[in-house]
Amino acid sequence: MSAILERVKFLLGEEIFSDNDWRTFLKEVGSCSEAAEQEARSLRASSKVLLAIIDLIPVAFFVKDHESRFFLMNRDCEEQWGMSFAQLRGTTGSGFFPPDQMEQFLAKDRSIFESRKSVEFEETFWSVAKQSNRIGQTFKRPMYDTNGDPQYLVCVTLDITEQKIAQAKLADSEKILQALATTDFLTGLPNRREFIDRLADEFDRTQRFGDQRSSVLMLDLDLFKQINDTHGHATGDAVLQHFAQLVRNTLRKIDMVGRVGGEEFAIILPGTDSAGAQTIAERLRETVASNPLVQDREPILLTVSIGIATMDRPDANAEETLLRSDAALYRAKRNGRNRVELAEPEVNEQ
Repeated sequence: MSAILERVKFLLGEEIFSDNDWRTFLKEVGSCSEAAEQEARSLRASSKVLLAIIDLIPVAFFVKDHESRFFLMNRDCEEQWGMSFAQLRGTTGSGFFPPDQMEQFLAKDRSIFESRKSVEFEETFWSVAKQSNRIGQTFKRPMYDTNGDPQYLVCVTLDITEQKIAQAKLADSEKILQALATTDFLTGLPNRREFIDRLADEFDRTQRFGDQRSSVLMLDLDLFKQINDTHGHATGDAVLQHFAQLVRNTLRKIDMVGRVGGEEFAIILPGTDSAGAQTIAERLRETVASNPLVQDREPILLTVSIGIATMDRPDANAEETLLRSDAALYRAKRNGRNRVELAEPEVNEQ
């Protein structure tokens, strides 16, 4: 009888089994041990396969325990962060990520465990590999043990930094195109199309609120063709830019001025009746007349004619108000220029 059998018999007593029973018992124990070892080998093989599969996932995949310590990480995650699993295993990563980011990571993990819900969000993380902050689209899902206590946090992070940069460039390009479509390139003021759109918005607003008035000014630089013929078109352009800046400096923040033609401009005065509009128009006319453009020490005198119309319910649309202000403008020019005229017939304001 083997030494193992003798030892077991000594420990359990001679009378429990006969020798044959002992041998049968040991064979069964051996069989169980062999089955257990085979199952362990199978589990180890399955684990290797599972880890290999995880490494093939083309995004950063990692698992944290209930204290936010790294429990598992795939190769893509190592490459994305520039850190190995060996460095991060069993740590929260506090030695590798900036303190402000770590504070956010840990707070987010706690909130996810507490909410017991999967979440998806954008976050910023430091990449040693890139030596820069990156933007990640992150998904996290909590796992709990049979007692309902936090166990693991399964996480996936997709680096979307390049996508975000491309989106920002596209947005900038769209803003530039929008500006080109709505802005007069010479003066930087809204062009005619943009002005008409804003005018329609203001007309709709005054129609909704019957107790409010808004006025429209049409402006035309007097004898502008003579300036071009005498001084050249470059000087003419400088005059338009100078005039546009004078208007900007004179108007309120809520007002809007646009270039609607060659030397024609228009202004929207929200919440302003005809009397208030006339006061603003006269101030603007005086400002232009007293501030010539100086080029090569030579002053170029400017004057402006202005027509005023006030929005009211009888107007069917904003274009009618604009036409009335335009008619008033040309009456100002016929009456001697450098003057302000109200639309006729005047609006019956309440």
